Amino acid sequence: MANRKNAFTLIELLVVIAIIAILAAILFPVFAQAREKARQTSCLSNMKQMGLSYAMYVQDYDETGPFVAKGGDLPSIAEYLPLYPYNKSVDIWKCPSADPSRNDGWSDSAADLYGVPRSNGRKFTYGFNWGPLIYAGGGLLSEEFTLTNPAGRQVQYGKPIASIVAPADVFVYMDSYDTYRPTNGADWLLDSTQDITKNSAMRHGGRFNVCFADGHAKNMKFIAFALGGRKYAVPSIESDRAKWCADPNEVRPYNAFYGIPDQPCGTVLTNANITAFGGTFLPE
Repeated sequence: MANRKNAFTLIELLVVIAIIAILAAILFPVFAQAREKARQTSCLSNMKQMGLSYAMYVQDYDETGPFVAKGGDLPSIAEYLPLYPYNKSVDIWKCPSADPSRNDGWSDSAADLYGVPRSNGRKFTYGFNWGPLIYAGGGLLSEEFTLTNPAGRQVQYGKPIASIVAPADVFVYMDSYDTYRPTNGADWLLDSTQDITKNSAMRHGGRFNVCFADGHAKNMKFIAFALGGRKYAVPSIESDRAKWCADPNEVRPYNAFYGIPDQPCGTVLTNANITAFGGTFLPE
């Protein structure tokens, strides 16, 4: 009797394929979550380094934070450029989960001025604290003004650490999506991701990494809301929204910039205010 070669029947082959497809459907999301968790951890490490860089800079510059500048005959300066000597790495300026098509790189002329490597396509994907609603201030920068020499140079100096009520409770950097100025106020935080429809669509599934003025870093849950055709993001815990404020009790000029009542920096983004302003929170 001739030997029969062992082989799968068509039914058996289809069953095997179906099992593989089911396993893939189960495991691929798990693998994706594991990869994102690793990126989130790497991002948190970046935040830790940025927080320590800020704290060291403050100690070396009369307890005053870094500045931003534009205009005049010199290149625009983002505040993270003066921090470079304290971290010696431009790789920590990019979140591993950031979309490479978003955000702008730093200018070559500004990099050359501070001994920073030229961007060569690399981008800064975190945001500096300009306050809960950035145009009204309240964060880590002073008021903007123009110097007379060089003519037209606009500078915002960093605030002295003595003016920060609780450095351990004030944001410095966090995950951000800004495309032209890297800031992390609630109104610019989702600048280039206005198409999101739920919290989990934000970076790290809506859990942003942040660092604080005393140098420590942590991961925090953020939620988004829609208001006036734009999307905003705030910490999910109301009390954490005051962490944008160097002084939570300082009354800021919100009426001039946003048409809402002037009030203490630490209260402007309460749930009651957001609802009163017409905001609608996005689903999870």
